[in-house]
Amino acid sequence: MRAVFVPHCWVVWRLSAAGEAITMLHRAGAAGGVYNVGQEVLAYFLLTDGRIGIKNSMNQYSLILSLLLGLSMLPPVTTDAATLQVSTFSVDITPPLGRPVGLGFIPPLTTIEHPLLARGLLLDDGRQRVVLCTLDWMEVHNESYDFLREVIAEAASVSPQSVFVHAVHQHSAPAISTAAQRLQLDKNDPRRVATAEYLSETGRRIAGALRECRGDQQQITHLASGKATVERVASSRRLEKADGSIQGRSSSTKGSPELRELPEGTIDPVVRTVGLFQRQQAVVYLHYYATHPMSFYGDGRASYDIPGIIRKDLEEKTGAFHLYFTGCGGDVAMGKYNDGSVEARQQLTGRLQQGIEKSMASLQRVRLGTEQFQWSVVPLRLSRREDAAFGREANEQILADDEAKESIRRKAAIALAWLDRNEAGKPVEISCLSIGHVQLLHLPGEPFVQYQLAAQQMHPGRFICVAGYGDCGMGYIGGDRIFTDRGGYEQTYSFSGPSEQRMLEKIRQALHKE
Repeated sequence: MRAVFVPHCWVVWRLSAAGEAITMLHRAGAAGGVYNVGQEVLAYFLLTDGRIGIKNSMNQYSLILSLLLGLSMLPPVTTDAATLQVSTFSVDITPPLGRPVGLGFIPPLTTIEHPLLARGLLLDDGRQRVVLCTLDWMEVHNESYDFLREVIAEAASVSPQSVFVHAVHQHSAPAISTAAQRLQLDKNDPRRVATAEYLSETGRRIAGALRECRGDQQQITHLASGKATVERVASSRRLEKADGSIQGRSSSTKGSPELRELPEGTIDPVVRTVGLFQRQQAVVYLHYYATHPMSFYGDGRASYDIPGIIRKDLEEKTGAFHLYFTGCGGDVAMGKYNDGSVEARQQLTGRLQQGIEKSMASLQRVRLGTEQFQWSVVPLRLSRREDAAFGREANEQILADDEAKESIRRKAAIALAWLDRNEAGKPVEISCLSIGHVQLLHLPGEPFVQYQLAAQQMHPGRFICVAGYGDCGMGYIGGDRIFTDRGGYEQTYSFSGPSEQRMLEKIRQALHKE
C-alpha cells in the first residue's frame, strides 16, 4: 500500500481484487485507491469536500497512474488520527415503589436512597459499533438478558452480539428473570406481571437514551490505563479450614467478630482504570474492581450503594463520564471489613474511592492510531450439573408442591430455566473489547476471582480488565473444587456443572491468545 498526498485529493494505489482492495483501504484508514475488477480498472478516492468518487475509464486510470508515478519519489504520508467516537448515556430505571418487581430476593422497595441507573457507552470506529451498558441491578437472567440486548442493539443499529449488558450486582436492587417466573408463578401473579412491565419499561428507557445520545459523539484521540491497590475492602467469602472444609464469610459480619479476624484470603486487590481522552481532556473513565459491591442487603431501599456513590462524586470532580464494572466477585465480598453499619459503609466507600483516584492519577496516555479497535465474541457452553437435586424431575416436583417455601420454589425455577436454556442449545457469551494495549473482558454469571487472575496472566504485557455479571442465569461459576463435599454456599447456587477448563479455554480465545 502506497499513500501520497495530491493537492486536491488523497490517492492510494493498489491493484487487486475489488473486495481485498476495499478491505485493505478501510483497514488502513486510506481515503482512496485504485483497483481492478476483471478487465475493468476502478479509481477510488476522497475529495477534499468529503465526497467519494469512483471512476472506471482507462483514461482516468492512466492519469492517476501517471500522477502516482510522477510523485513516487515523495515520502509517503500516513495518518494516525483516531477514528474512535464515543457517545454516553445515563437513564433512571428505578422500579415503582411498592411493586413486587424481580425474583423476590429482596422485598418490594419502599424508599429511594439513590436512583437505580442504566449507564453506558456507544463506541464507533467507523467500521463497527459496540455498546457497553451497566445496570444498577442485582442480576438479569436468560431471556430477560437477551431482551435487553436486543432492544439496545436495535437502538444502536448493531447486532445483539455487539452489546454487553452488565449488572453491577449491588443487592439493593432487583434480580430479573422472566423465564424463571413463568415456571414458578401463575400468569396473573402480581410479581410476574410487575416484573414483565418493569423489564419492558427499562428497555424502552435505555433505548430512548441511547437513540438520543447517538447525535452527541466525541472523538477519542488518546487511551489511558492505570491501576492501584485498594486497601481493606475486599475479602474472600470462602476460607479453607485445616480439615479442608470451607468457612463461609458473607458481605457483612455483623455479630461475628471472629470472622473479621480471619485473613483476607484470595482476592484481586487491584482496581484498574481505563481513560478515553480527547487530547488532554478526559471524556470517559471505566473502573474495574472485583468484590460484591454491597454494604447492606434487602432493607427496602433502592440504592446504587458504594459504586454509585463513588461514581457520582468522581463525575462532579472530573466533569467526565464514569462507569463502574464489578469484576469476578463471585467468591469475594467486603465481609471482613463490613459490620453493616453506616460508619463501615463510609469507610469502605472512602477506601475504594481512594484506590480509584490513585489509579486515575497513575494513568499513562497513548495516542490512538488506526486498526486499534477490535470486538470479539466467543460462545460458551457450560457443562450440565448431574446431581439429582439440580435435575428436571426434582425441581419440577418442588414447583408442583404449593406448600414448599417460596425461596425453595424460586431456586427450583431458576434451575429449570437454566436447564431449559441448555437443552435448547443456546450458549452464553464471553466478549472482549480490545483498544490498543487495553482489553476489556466480559464474562457471564458470578465468576470466581480465579478467572480474573488467570486472564491477566494470559497476556502479562497487556492491560486486562475483567467484568463479570453478564447473563447470570447459571448463577456462580466457580472452580471445579466447589462440587466436592467441602461445603460453602456458592455451590448450592451453581446451576451448571464443572466447567473450569472450558471457561479458561474460552477466555483465552476471547483474548486472542494463541
